[in-house]
Amino acid sequence: MMKKRHFSLLALSLMLTVTVMHSPDVIANAALVEQATRAAEQGDIEGVVIANERLSLLYSEEPAWVADALEAASVLDEDGEEAAMILEELIAEANDAAVAGDLEAVLEAKQAAQEVAMDFLGPEHIVTINVTVDLGFFYLKNGMGDPALSTFGDAQQMAAAAFGDDHPVTVDVALQATNVMELSPNPEFIEEAQIRRDDLASLLAESLGPMHPETVHMRIVAAETFVSLGEYEVALDVLSEVCSDVGTAHGEYHRQYTGCLKKMGLLMFDLGQLADAERTFLLISERMGFANPGVNEFTLENLTLLADVYRQQGRYAESQELLAGVAELSVLAGEVESLMVAKSYQGANFNILGELTMAQMVTEDVLDYGYRHWADSPDTAENLYNNQLSLGDIYRRLGKLPDAEALIEGARVGLSSTYGDLVPSSLTATNALGQLYEQIGLYDAAEPLLRQAVAGFEQVFGLEHPDTVASRNNLALLFESQGNFREAEPLYQVSIDTYENLLGPEHPDTIAIKNNLAFLYILMEDFEQSTDMFMDVQASWETSLGADNPSTLAATNNLGRSLHKMGELEVAGELISEALALRQQTLGDEHPDVIRSLIDLGGVQLDAGNIDEARALLGDALEKAEKVLGKLHPYTFDALNLLADVLAAKGNLQAAVDLKELGFQRRSQFLDRMLWTTGENAREGYMRLHRPELNHYLSMVVELNDETSGRRLIDASLQRKGLLLKVTSEIQQIATLSRDPELKALADGLVEARQELASLTLSGPTAETGENHAAFLYELEQRVNELQSQLGRASARYRTSIAEVNTSRLENYLAEGSALIDFVSHEDGENNEILAGIAIKEDGEVFYELLRYADRDSIEEAVLEYRTFIQDDLADDEEILEVGQLAYEVVWAPIVEIIDDIEYVYMIPDGVLNILPFNALVSYDEVYVLETNDLHMLTSARDLLPNEFRLADGEYVILAGPDYDSEDVVSTEEIELAKGKRSTAAQLGLRGAGGGLRGLNFPPLPGAAEEGRIINEQVEKRDQVSSVFFGEIAQEKVLGEMDAAPEILHMATHGFFLEADDNLRKRLLKLQRGADLHVPPPGDNPLLRAGLAFAGINTNAQFLGDIDTNNDGVLTALEVLDLNLSGTKLVVLSACETGLGEIHEGEGVYGLRRSFQEAGVAEVVSSLWEVSDAGTQALMTDFYDRVVGGMPAREALRETQLEMMDSPEWGFPYIWSAFMITGSYESAGFNVN
Repeated sequence: MMKKRHFSLLALSLMLTVTVMHSPDVIANAALVEQATRAAEQGDIEGVVIANERLSLLYSEEPAWVADALEAASVLDEDGEEAAMILEELIAEANDAAVAGDLEAVLEAKQAAQEVAMDFLGPEHIVTINVTVDLGFFYLKNGMGDPALSTFGDAQQMAAAAFGDDHPVTVDVALQATNVMELSPNPEFIEEAQIRRDDLASLLAESLGPMHPETVHMRIVAAETFVSLGEYEVALDVLSEVCSDVGTAHGEYHRQYTGCLKKMGLLMFDLGQLADAERTFLLISERMGFANPGVNEFTLENLTLLADVYRQQGRYAESQELLAGVAELSVLAGEVESLMVAKSYQGANFNILGELTMAQMVTEDVLDYGYRHWADSPDTAENLYNNQLSLGDIYRRLGKLPDAEALIEGARVGLSSTYGDLVPSSLTATNALGQLYEQIGLYDAAEPLLRQAVAGFEQVFGLEHPDTVASRNNLALLFESQGNFREAEPLYQVSIDTYENLLGPEHPDTIAIKNNLAFLYILMEDFEQSTDMFMDVQASWETSLGADNPSTLAATNNLGRSLHKMGELEVAGELISEALALRQQTLGDEHPDVIRSLIDLGGVQLDAGNIDEARALLGDALEKAEKVLGKLHPYTFDALNLLADVLAAKGNLQAAVDLKELGFQRRSQFLDRMLWTTGENAREGYMRLHRPELNHYLSMVVELNDETSGRRLIDASLQRKGLLLKVTSEIQQIATLSRDPELKALADGLVEARQELASLTLSGPTAETGENHAAFLYELEQRVNELQSQLGRASARYRTSIAEVNTSRLENYLAEGSALIDFVSHEDGENNEILAGIAIKEDGEVFYELLRYADRDSIEEAVLEYRTFIQDDLADDEEILEVGQLAYEVVWAPIVEIIDDIEYVYMIPDGVLNILPFNALVSYDEVYVLETNDLHMLTSARDLLPNEFRLADGEYVILAGPDYDSEDVVSTEEIELAKGKRSTAAQLGLRGAGGGLRGLNFPPLPGAAEEGRIINEQVEKRDQVSSVFFGEIAQEKVLGEMDAAPEILHMATHGFFLEADDNLRKRLLKLQRGADLHVPPPGDNPLLRAGLAFAGINTNAQFLGDIDTNNDGVLTALEVLDLNLSGTKLVVLSACETGLGEIHEGEGVYGLRRSFQEAGVAEVVSSLWEVSDAGTQALMTDFYDRVVGGMPAREALRETQLEMMDSPEWGFPYIWSAFMITGSYESAGFNVN
């Protein structure tokens, strides 16, 4: 919808158009326009010039009162003559001070000049007005915006008093004031400037006439103000009206018209309307021989702009030919400025065509001129900064990365401070810097820049502009580097589609994104697709850019990499060798592209069995990569890992493992930096992308099988296992505990965004989202992800490093006489296995072992079978015992052989072992592990190390036995509103997406309420402070409204974990296809499928998503993340299946237990299956009797379970082993031992 001020301006333009059409001057001058047109048609340049000069004189005539008013204000009496002499001295003094660089003296002289003029001549004298304007220009030039605006305002008032508001002098001074306003970063100031310029144009139209040059200029300036507001389309619409009027009044062969057309062409170019821009500049070329005869700045600039259109269209030969002609003409005409502009465009062409040395030489020459002639004026500084960006990009392609960074960052700062963050040049600089950081592996620095650039270009130009597409391509490259393939692929695809429409399928920029997408397919292991695409890319680039262009060579090299993956070693080697030779020849031996080819050729030689050749290539690559790119660059990692493989192939396994371990440690430093500064999607992507590297290292460790292998495995686990949980948990706690207002604001925004995401996920398509529901969900996911990134970056200064964590530190915190068992799921090629690193501390010494479970499938089968039998009401005791002994034999017996009779065991499960009831494993002697071993379950061995967080010293909070059928939790009005939303969606044929949760219904739990009362009595007996909530008041909002973190939180209710809804995903994909959307396929968040039930859930379930998620009766695991639980000592989830969720290898179970840990809870008691109401009450009663008596929770649970084992009523594994406790007081600064 058009904004009101846009409509007003177009209405003004239309009014002026009508005025022009009916103006007596225009009607009278029509004969001259016709004369010029006929002369042009006959090729009579002189005739056109004569007619145009007469037109210019006629339209430039001013009413007599203008000159009379100016003359009256210029009279000098004797005092005035004396004042003029003083002013001359002050002006000379100011000039001398300016030459000396003494700005303070300049200002004093100019202020003194104004005072003299005011005192001797008065405020309405033209000299006083001029010296005041001069003072305003001084303020403006030196960045003093407020004094400049105030001074120009004073001058405007003086001029208005002397001449009137509509006098050209008054209008010009008023224009200077709007120029100051336009430089403000505040859009309201720019809007005010635009409105004032409209008014000034109207005043000039009335006083001088609608076609007076000053009136036309003011209309153009008013139109161009919309560019400063980022509203290019509006600017073009208004400018089009102005040019139409000028053409009517002056004819199409007048320089006033061609000048207006040039401004239109520039706007079209900025908007990416290249075909329209080309037609406009060609039209000017046809007219300018008559309108602007001879070789002059205007004609040369127009030809230069036309050449740049050709460049953007991919017509490089035509562009270069035209620019060469412009350069030659500029030299002949002595137009140095035009020559430099033409050369800057030549440099851009040389860069694209791969002639990088020539590009560097030409652009450096232009930049040297720019530093001397463009730096001091805002009107020309943009040229300087743009050439800095051009040279920075050339340096980037040449591999001169530090030089590139300095230039691009300098240009970005200059553009932003001078013109604001949203002008296209500033956004281009932001995009360029983000691209550079992505290339050199600084993904943490790249992400905010690239996201800022995309958002800015989308705001200024919309989704289908070449600059927007280019910035989205760079963001997709970053996603690819982060392992976030789900978002990278559709971003590439939509960018290709847009470029094909804008530029054509064979344009080099279109091909460039196809090249990037093809490489993504390599990473996704779709080698046939990547090979086919690289063949097309190579052929296209070879045709358009030449065989030795760096882009073509990149495609050649990438094609070789893809064929290598397909096993075509001979062809792959030939292609990569060809690329390497040409890259060395054109780019030099230490260019990043050369390093890439060395690595890739070394990989081919390794797989071909040419070990010595591979070692030479990869050794050379690693040395150069470390020198040129640094130790944490992707190329360095690739070279190091492949060189380790070469050492292993030569039989030097020890050296290979040592080198792999070095790479592993460096990768930890890399992850240390990256994981904190991005969102959850990218964090998971990083871990997934680099998991094969970890697996390969561990395979070598297993093969080495020496006395260091166990230690190396535990070291690896210390720095990797549960890493995402560690990062997100620490960020959450920092945001919760910090008094930093920035962190608080980001945390609050994240809570709000998560609530919106949960609500929309649960509600399914609504009347508002309709067929675009998938896109709405994706936008919300992006918002959550971006807020996570911002929160992480703001918290990064508080982070703790994983790279500094190792077994040497861990040994200090292992209890004497204890063992640590760290399970690691491992993939060795096609074989899946489980490894266990074992550390035993005896007599102050720590000994390490590595245990290998070669058949992971059999372990998983045994675990799931035992879980099934334990929960089976029909299974008899003998069957349960037999299956439990089988699981013991497979999982625990190998451990016993190593740890012997050690009782205290730290246990760190992985994969399916996270849901194994270890305590219920039973030996062939019918002895349970619970009886022989005191197991301490951890998420990671890091949990044993001290950190900065401390336990909360709050109250006990108990929620038990909620009234699931309560109708008073949500108001009648809100329910009716929700019904209305559902009815509207149904009428539109939209199906709800949250069927799983909306189908929840829970029976009452009388035992839970009784459990809560008994626990509360125990707490009160010990004089502990508690808050209790039963029945109808056991509502979800109780948790959200906690002002302080409780010491212990107990919840006795129903829990659930729902399986993923594939039908939901298919429905969303169908909607997405129907709406022709390009967003990633809808993700499935397991934290929205796990939760706890509270009061009112049975009544409210059908309306989930349409009512307030803060108190709808279900607390999802996602909502847990936003609770105030940082430092809570213990959370007890006395409910069914609260320990279940989606199992992620290396990260545990994504469900309720993880969410509470992430929210900052030290230890969590959760259940492994559906539990008995009465049995749970008995267990919890005895458990809390011990806890409130001062026994640590882990020991209290074990003692309770041991006691229940001997009970005739509760002595079944199904009851006593249902609950487990995870976490560590050690990590919260409290040592159990």
